[in-house]
Amino acid sequence: MSDTNSAESAAHPMGERIAARLRLGERLLLVTHDRPDGDALGSMLALARAARAQGKTARMVCREVPRAYRFLAGGEAFVHPDDLRAAAGDADRVVILDTCSLAQLTEVRDTIISYWPDLLVIDHHQTGHDIAPLRWRDPTAAATGVMVAELLDLLGWPLDRAVAEPLMAAVCTDTGWLRFSSTDARALGVVGRCIGAGVSPDALYRALYENDRPERLALLGRMLANLRYHDGGRVAMMTLSVADFAQTGATADETENLLSEALRVGAVQVAALLVEQEGRIRGSLRSKPASDVDVAAVARRLGGGGHARAAGFRLDGPLADATARTLEALGVR
Repeated sequence: MSDTNSAESAAHPMGERIAARLRLGERLLLVTHDRPDGDALGSMLALARAARAQGKTARMVCREVPRAYRFLAGGEAFVHPDDLRAAAGDADRVVILDTCSLAQLTEVRDTIISYWPDLLVIDHHQTGHDIAPLRWRDPTAAATGVMVAELLDLLGWPLDRAVAEPLMAAVCTDTGWLRFSSTDARALGVVGRCIGAGVSPDALYRALYENDRPERLALLGRMLANLRYHDGGRVAMMTLSVADFAQTGATADETENLLSEALRVGAVQVAALLVEQEGRIRGSLRSKPASDVDVAAVARRLGGGGHARAAGFRLDGPLADATARTLEALGVR
């Protein structure tokens, strides 16, 4: 079954088919990628809360909510990945949000794939796999949260404040607070509706971006100390080792958005951050809109994927070898 790339996703048959399946479902299980970000968590929370308001059961799978997004989750209870099989067995619809990549579902993929007939995907990334019979993929959407908002319209489910806050967080975090080139009329329309539902933009911004721990700033300092420029300053490569985390007291989820700091430098067109975790390396790539580098293509060469301007991958260590492989994939000699 083919995916959709339509810019008019709210009216696309795949969106309608997903809506029809959810309308008939009574017990939903929502799943997203490893290390969920604001779009992943916000989309899950918004869809779960909207479904519950319709009298449905909706459970979400997450090992641990990253510190930066705990205020969104509030008192929500999440299914631990170790308990997924029992939860999936009780569900009549399993929805994968914000990914269509098996490489990003390492904690849940074996269990999830066994429920193939009941699987639905809602995702805005341009790379992915054939992991479900119904896949609504729209790379023209600025965030999966945009698609969830359009899905709620298809379902006729209201957008109240409890749904709107995580939905606005989903859109705003994935668009860099509406400054990335992916921001369009669809994204702004969703944000406008969320504000209309009672979400305060300034309060949400403060909760998201002005609530860091001192340990995160210490980690930022380590990352910048490790920064090296390549290709005449065009590529910025940064690394964080296990020792950097141990010595600063920061946690892995506090690396989100750190690599964007290097893009402040005018000459830098591409920024890469490699994070060492238990013998494996998690890589993140970002590029400026004017850059001719499609970082999703670079990430695919390294076994990952994502967007043209933001992508990720995983490599085996050690960190020095992963750095060399990443630079080679970026064309740095």
